[in-house]
Amino acid sequence: MSNTRVMLVVGATGAAASRILEGGRAASGTEVIGLSRNRPTQSDAWLTADLNDGRSLSEALATRPDITHIVYASRAPHGETGVEDVPGNLRMLRNLVDAAEASLPRLAHVHLVHGGKWYGLHIGPYRTPAREDDPRHMPPNFYYDQQDFIAGCQVGKTWAWSASRPNFVLDVAPGRARNMVSTLGAYAAICRELDVPLDFPGKPGAWTALHEVTDARLLAEGVLWMLSEPRCANRAFNVTNGDSFRWRDLWPSLAGQFGLRPGTVRSMSLKHWMADKAPVWDAIRRRHDLALPIEQVASWDFADFFLGMDYDVLSSMTAARTAGFTGFVDSWSMFAEQIAGYRAEGILPNP
Repeated sequence: MSNTRVMLVVGATGAAASRILEGGRAASGTEVIGLSRNRPTQSDAWLTADLNDGRSLSEALATRPDITHIVYASRAPHGETGVEDVPGNLRMLRNLVDAAEASLPRLAHVHLVHGGKWYGLHIGPYRTPAREDDPRHMPPNFYYDQQDFIAGCQVGKTWAWSASRPNFVLDVAPGRARNMVSTLGAYAAICRELDVPLDFPGKPGAWTALHEVTDARLLAEGVLWMLSEPRCANRAFNVTNGDSFRWRDLWPSLAGQFGLRPGTVRSMSLKHWMADKAPVWDAIRRRHDLALPIEQVASWDFADFFLGMDYDVLSSMTAARTAGFTGFVDSWSMFAEQIAGYRAEGILPNP
């Protein structure tokens, strides 16, 4: 029997999953298969199935009984909001695990990509740095239901589970507006076009609070580590860049990358104040020959959320470090690199 690890990435067209797919394909001794409802136009090994259709899943997995590892990075189709669809997200995972147990005799590991909302960061202040065994917040939270399900299902089985908890996954992802870097970049470009300083539109407390993010490539590295490290079996781990920042310190650097002077804290809802700025973006787009309309570059709702967190957002990496994970990304450098990446893709204007 082949010793090759065959990894199935479920929800493989998503923001986090695409880097996991890429990282797996670069790893030696690993074959990677993507799974989504629709097959991408350019794809190699790929399965198509609807996670809400158990029969569709069973038929798809039965064509690849050699699959050994599953990375589950899918969400019910109502988007990433504060409170997400618990029954829908649990049903999709249950259907997948049922199909996997019936069709994959070599199944060794199922990994769940979760996130910092495990700790209730979307609700308000919480204990920081957050540790994996911290008490849960008042439900609903579909992460809880999924982990309880997978942990219960695994009892007495030969396969293991693990879960990652990144925080604000950042990547160069053209067309995905719900992204911190592209949204801030669009805001900065509009400020420059209107000849106004780069004011901080969030809450005063958010200006000084500690924040953290997760580079999508680092998340992929962490997930692949969990699939290989025996000490990760049946456990969840925070996966963040490993540093933290305050907007008051990072903001002048962001302003400088757009040729702007940093402004002051001027709390305002970007959802409201940017509602009439599409024509401004269109002018920028024409002059710089940019690829996408503003609604595919910036999510002002999302900006109001992450710039309005007037409390520390910080996770402990102690558990992962103790188990052997050494991955680290400098967040300041990452912001600069991803801004450059969006420029190279023709999404954000050059300085």
